[in-house]
Amino acid sequence: MKFIVISAVYNMSDHLKANIDILKKQTYENFEVYFGDDLSTDTSCDTIEENILDDGRFHLIRHQQKLFSMGNIAETIKLAQPDDNDVIVLIDGDDALADPTVLEYLKNTYEQEQCLMTFGSYTVNGKRGGNCSSYPYIIPKLNLFRYVKWRANHLKTFKYSLWKQVNPASLTLTKEEVKRTLNFYLYTGRIKAWLECKKIKHEDLVTEDNKYVRRCSDKYLTSPLLEMAGEKAHYIDKVLYHYLGPQGPHNFGSSNKKWAQRLLRQAISLKPRYKKIDNLE
Repeated sequence: MKFIVISAVYNMSDHLKANIDILKKQTYENFEVYFGDDLSTDTSCDTIEENILDDGRFHLIRHQQKLFSMGNIAETIKLAQPDDNDVIVLIDGDDALADPTVLEYLKNTYEQEQCLMTFGSYTVNGKRGGNCSSYPYIIPKLNLFRYVKWRANHLKTFKYSLWKQVNPASLTLTKEEVKRTLNFYLYTGRIKAWLECKKIKHEDLVTEDNKYVRRCSDKYLTSPLLEMAGEKAHYIDKVLYHYLGPQGPHNFGSSNKKWAQRLLRQAISLKPRYKKIDNLE
């Protein structure tokens, strides 16, 4: 089994060395790492290059246009060119794996559970993160992932063959979907949300080419995978990830950050759900 580690980077120079150091110490060595840099203005790229020179498994991809978090992850996966059976491991550039045995633990988990993806448990500021638990059995049974409290936390991993089934339309937000979300607010009597979200500019929610949402990559990226994997989405209780916490401002142009985030989160619940995949072969 081979792991393809995808690490999205933007102005994270102070934390990248720790990320790289723990990856180099992994006891399971069949992996590659792809750092996708989203036009950093600090020394992030220099820091990466200085610390990966002696290890051919590590690669730096300098994107040529602003992709924001969702686009950075998706485009870096594409450029990594994984094989179908490879497992994608998502690590934010300023975060790190919990210890040197994480990839070995993941390998054993995939082999024992025959799962298609995993999510799990993390620490933030030295404490275990909240909402680290499995989904109740009824959630995958009835495909309700989008409508319940979010549990698919770090560390997130998935088979590339599963990722290939994600429709690119799931990773962005059209003007028609924004309109649908505004109508939902109006029909459900959420007048304040309707008034505030009417002010949000569509161009502040998506990348310049409209291919990706700027933020909320967590639910936009993971919801389709959960729905397709169903019961083969495996929760890991063991802490495998150290999360630094939110870093830096979210860029929503001139639109209000709080309401832009809320509009995006509501919109994902109104997108079409995926059907469970029983066989990827």
